[in-house]
Amino acid sequence: MKCIHCALCIGAILIASKHSSAQHASETANHSHEHATSAAVSDAPKGNPLRDAEVAQTERVAALTAIAKSASISIAAATLSEIEACDACLARNDLATILAAQPAADLKALAPTLVRKANESTKDSTKDSTKDSTKDAANTSASRFVKAACVRAIFALPENERPTEAAAWKPVTLKTTAVPGKMSWDPKEFIVSPNSIVAIEMNNPDSMQHNMLVCSPGSLSEIGVAADKLGEGAIGKQRQYVPDSPKVLEIMGLTAPNTTGVLWFIAPAKTGTYPLVCTYPGHWRMMNGKLKVQ
Repeated sequence: MKCIHCALCIGAILIASKHSSAQHASETANHSHEHATSAAVSDAPKGNPLRDAEVAQTERVAALTAIAKSASISIAAATLSEIEACDACLARNDLATILAAQPAADLKALAPTLVRKANESTKDSTKDSTKDSTKDAANTSASRFVKAACVRAIFALPENERPTEAAAWKPVTLKTTAVPGKMSWDPKEFIVSPNSIVAIEMNNPDSMQHNMLVCSPGSLSEIGVAADKLGEGAIGKQRQYVPDSPKVLEIMGLTAPNTTGVLWFIAPAKTGTYPLVCTYPGHWRMMNGKLKVQ
């Protein structure tokens, strides 16, 4: 009996030892997996708050605040500098929104610079829809965008505090609404003059996000198909479903439900019909319109 008892004890010890080793190996593997996952998350590239889409405005403001503090300038001045550096980046409309939201005192101090840039001749103003080269399109977009951002900032001031030069500017405000459940805008067609200052306000009472792009004439299907392809990968959300194409002229980013998106831009110099399109995946075939420049 003693031999049997000893044998059972030895067996139990061996089983316990194997279980302990297996458990330790499992915990080690889990720990390694968690560490690898954590490392992968921490190593994942983060959006540039001064260049990329899908970045919270608070992060953009924080980055601009740091730049302003480092250079001993106002956030308004730092934002204008970044707008010029942004060129055709996806953060351009958000940066313009931040500039227009700065305190009136800071905008008034910056007003001479804003007026000068707003009154400068637009570079390559006749090329924005006649050439497809990325370089020409980016240069045109950047200069026209900077000009529009400066005008928007001036008009953010109370009327009695605007520079006298602003009296000559006549912004055209276009308003539309995303019709709930209809995948459409009302209205969805507009007429503007060449080189006019345009502000589009899109009210979104719908239950889903919508954006609005102004594109080159005849490019609706090309941009729409490209947007659908963006929806197939993670990069699409990072870009707010805006295709990387020189035929995308102006960008109002994704507008959340029950909010209003705003886009200021300088209308194309060349007459024609410019598609307006929502590029959230699957929307473009129904949610499109026309900006007629004539």
